Amino acid sequence: MEMTRKAGAAIAQTALYLLAALMFLLPLARLLLMGFSLEDGGYGLGNFTALLAEERTREAIINTIIIAVASTVLAAVIGSGLAFLTAYSNVKRKGLIEFLVLLPFIIPSYIITLSWSSFLSSRGAFNQFLTSLGLPAVDIYTMGGIILVLGFCNIPIVYVNVVHMLRKIPRDMEWAARACGYSQRQAMIKINLVSAAPAIAAGSVLAFLSAIDNFSVPAFLGISSGIPVLSTYIYENAIGFGPNAFPLAAALSMILSLIAVAGTLLEGFFVKRGASLDSIKEDYSVRVYFKKSLRIVLEWGTLALLLVLNIIPMVSMVASSFLKSYGLDFVPKNMTLKNFAFVFHNRGVVSAIRTSLILAAVTTIVCIVAGTAIAYAKLRRKSRAAAILEKCASLTYAIPGIVLALSMIFHWVEPIPGFKPGIYGTINILIVAYITRYLVLQIKGSTTALLTVDPAMEEACAASGRGFFARWFKILLPLLTGPILSGAFMIFVPSLTELTLSSMLASAGTKTIGLTIFNYQQGGDYNLAAAMSVLVTILVVAGYCLVNRKKLTSSQREVTGYEPTYTAGNKKLQQNPGPQGN
Repeated sequence: MEMTRKAGAAIAQTALYLLAALMFLLPLARLLLMGFSLEDGGYGLGNFTALLAEERTREAIINTIIIAVASTVLAAVIGSGLAFLTAYSNVKRKGLIEFLVLLPFIIPSYIITLSWSSFLSSRGAFNQFLTSLGLPAVDIYTMGGIILVLGFCNIPIVYVNVVHMLRKIPRDMEWAARACGYSQRQAMIKINLVSAAPAIAAGSVLAFLSAIDNFSVPAFLGISSGIPVLSTYIYENAIGFGPNAFPLAAALSMILSLIAVAGTLLEGFFVKRGASLDSIKEDYSVRVYFKKSLRIVLEWGTLALLLVLNIIPMVSMVASSFLKSYGLDFVPKNMTLKNFAFVFHNRGVVSAIRTSLILAAVTTIVCIVAGTAIAYAKLRRKSRAAAILEKCASLTYAIPGIVLALSMIFHWVEPIPGFKPGIYGTINILIVAYITRYLVLQIKGSTTALLTVDPAMEEACAASGRGFFARWFKILLPLLTGPILSGAFMIFVPSLTELTLSSMLASAGTKTIGLTIFNYQQGGDYNLAAAMSVLVTILVVAGYCLVNRKKLTSSQREVTGYEPTYTAGNKKLQQNPGPQGN
């Protein structure tokens, strides 16, 4: 019996190693090999020297760095400020503020881009208002436009990192600083800001990585205006189908991957610096009490800012979806429902929706099963193979999506010499790519869920003579289903609305929602793209509200902090003991 168990464990370990190699490592190795392959059949640095000799390549690299850095600064400043406001201050309506902050994280970035391009269109109400005042119109199809939209899209990334860290900083540290004679402002700067600095840095690096990874924003705003970045430049080279198209695209992908990997290592460094506060429970109590007049200004000013950033462009996109053609004034005679009728009845659109739903459902189910099994093997069985598989899955999630898509093409045409599975050009290549991309999210989500279950419960079940299946169906599944399904929502939505992978891997019969909207926008059918985007937005936001209904309907947790009185020399230090009214 013991020999059989050891043999089974060895087989399982070997299977995990093979899975890690086949799904995650070999595609990247093929991409690396393709980047160095030359037209004459040899290998060398010819592709890199040829690319770097072109002015457009240098322009794409410079544009990528400028856009990523500038959008990161914008996201870091606004995201950190909003995090401080919701974590510490006595402003009201924090639930609404947080929902509006996280909205760009829920809605796909290409829909946000479409909403901004609709809001700032040449014949839009905003630009007409500016020109009526004698001011120049705002052109969204510029470097500045790409920076603004990417910055707004990445605000939630910084916010989520910073707000949790701020709440974990012990109040005792602030009280000690106040007892030493510091003012509240000095304590916040020297204690809280310094303690939260690693989280701000880590969130900023993640925003930077998201900016260089993002394909949809520079594609929607930059391709038509001739502004290349590395992600769109790789796409242009890959679809060029020239004699050396794929090797050049692979070489570009390696350049982009080097930037991404360096950023990932830097982010890991900052995360480790802030890891000392990970075990501290978050404190939701109010620490900074603003006077009523200032609180009202901050509260409604924040809501107005978020309204301008997230809601008004969406309203403009909704209005565009009802217009007969792009650029018309929003008056009753120009309104129609034909755009929505087209979305519901056109075979291509219906097929794209069906394809995306299948992809999202299959990807989510496979990731739930495989990710939970890998997390269980890592935590409960202390499997080294499972830990290595998780690191490999993290690698394919860290690299830009356009790079992963290219590696999928090179690898799955012939993953093993002499074996051609024939999945390229079918929906199966998209399923494999999505699973490869998102599996690590479920592994981490299931790991977090399993950590909440005491292993003693499983040991008690085993001691009572119950078997493996009883342990899962009687103990683990009832306790893990809620957290795992809640985390799986963050796989289902990106899979449903994905664009980057499908832009490279989808064929004529496997177009997705994201690719269909992209094609409509690039083809000039802005109103159809807007109508389809409105439906996707309603679906995604409704799903988010359904999954998080308890959090959204629960009253805002706000604990009035008790502040003891300290004496520092002859100075009495006492924080305001309660809120300053409504």
